[in-house]
Amino acid sequence: MHGLFCLLILPLLLVSPGCSEGEATGSLQDEEQQSARPIFRTILPAEAAALIDERDDLLVIDVRTEPERQQFRIADTDFVPVGDVIRGVFKTEPDRPIMLLCAVGGRSYIAGKVLISRGYREVYNLDGGIEAWRRAGFAVLKGPEDREKSP
Repeated sequence: MHGLFCLLILPLLLVSPGCSEGEATGSLQDEEQQSARPIFRTILPAEAAALIDERDDLLVIDVRTEPERQQFRIADTDFVPVGDVIRGVFKTEPDRPIMLLCAVGGRSYIAGKVLISRGYREVYNLDGGIEAWRRAGFAVLKGPEDREKSP
């Protein structure tokens, strides 16, 4: 299964439409094209906390498994397993900013690359995942959660 997963995901990691860096010529058209490029950034826990505080429209998605999430999670995050992102089950407005997290940042990175390839415009990956979040001293919740909220 792991080998098949890598075969399916590897092309997504190698091709990043709209994210290549080009040389700016200084024209208005070039500036518009650069500002239209999708954003995909891996951010540190402190940056993630600031983004959560500053952006009311930010959708924070935990792509781990449900058992992992029950161990500990960040408050006010939505649960969407990474497989649902990869299969296209998860959908939201492409212009809505999204921050993804997992245990250490690998699965959320893959999910972010998938979302960018599908036209999402602003995606962030939590560097080091929830483990780095906890080590940085940010709060986590533990145990089962109320499942009424959905993205």
